[in-house]
Amino acid sequence: MAPYNFLVMTCKMRTLSTSILKHLACAMACASCVKQVTPLGPGRLIVNSSPSDTIVRNDSGAVTRDTSLGFRLNSMASVQTDGFFLPLASSDGMRLAWQQQSNFNWPLLLALPEASLAARGVVAVRALDELEPTHTWNGAFMLGRSCNSDGVLVESPQPDGTRWIGVLPWEGGDARWLVRDAKVNAFASVGPRGELAWSHREIGEAEFSLTVERPEGKFEWPRKDNESWLLPIVATDGIFAAHLRDGVLELAYLPLRPGQSMTTIESRSAILRKSISIRGSEKMAYQCIGSLPPDRAVLADGSLLFFHPDLGRMAIWQPNNDTITALPFGTLSATATGPKQLLISFRDHLATLSLPVDSVRGPVTLLEDAWIARAPSGEGSSPGRIILLLPTSQQCKIAELNFN
Repeated sequence: MAPYNFLVMTCKMRTLSTSILKHLACAMACASCVKQVTPLGPGRLIVNSSPSDTIVRNDSGAVTRDTSLGFRLNSMASVQTDGFFLPLASSDGMRLAWQQQSNFNWPLLLALPEASLAARGVVAVRALDELEPTHTWNGAFMLGRSCNSDGVLVESPQPDGTRWIGVLPWEGGDARWLVRDAKVNAFASVGPRGELAWSHREIGEAEFSLTVERPEGKFEWPRKDNESWLLPIVATDGIFAAHLRDGVLELAYLPLRPGQSMTTIESRSAILRKSISIRGSEKMAYQCIGSLPPDRAVLADGSLLFFHPDLGRMAIWQPNNDTITALPFGTLSATATGPKQLLISFRDHLATLSLPVDSVRGPVTLLEDAWIARAPSGEGSSPGRIILLLPTSQQCKIAELNFN
């Protein structure tokens, strides 16, 4: 699940998109503990050729980079949306889920105490190459952050103030409720082994606790008074989350490998933290890591892709050596297409970026317009196949990008 956080819209939208754009435009640069990279020369793209990457430096020191690659862009049927959420692509790249209609706003999305108790939404799914939805669900259904082979996660705000977490099956049918109790449950995500992680709070309270259901058993994240744990991401070798207390927003990582167990008390000293803003809020936390599907946010080396609020761009946090690498200024989204390449979105174009980030191999423009890339990450996905999303106020264009 991702609201249209980082795109310039040509049509009127709810205050969500414009408010985030203003937030990003006013972001201040912060040099502390950040690797800053400035490309030394422009990149030139040569399409429909054998893949190559040539760097030439002349006598004056100027750098020219020629990148050649072949790709095909196939337009798919657009989807009608509520102008608030981006569609969610399944991990194998074969299906789409999207919020077709809703009355949702920021308080509802963030499960805040002041959120409306009259939520209404329609979620739809289809195979990627279908023209129309194959199944729709009408009710208090809010598109979730992730999906698996069974279906797509949804949240369901209830009239009594509680919130449930469930799965809508790809094949249609009733929702299957995973968390259905007297609490406000939100921000759920699924992990690579079927883990379920989510935040929860009591009705009337403001701060969230965090729970992870693992094959090894239930893990309760440690929490002190007046702090909140949000937006968990289960990776192969650990768990990421956002931490908020007294306006300080941090990224957090708990190393926890498959087969390893840890008590709540033991985990307190094991959590690694990185402060990214002293002006933090629940909205900012969502803008930073809630905009990327959890299975696309963690790179092959275990580092985390996120939007840095103070740098005003995408960045990579490697918790094992506590470094942050800033991506080019103006990057609004990013997805890995392999261990050595990212597709990065700007306000008006989509570009490729080589990893590791350096001063020579800067971004090379691939497509005009602010396409958002989603690289399939699960079993059954086709190598080199990317799903592209281009939202407007009432629909989202869909395309399939294939690298040769």
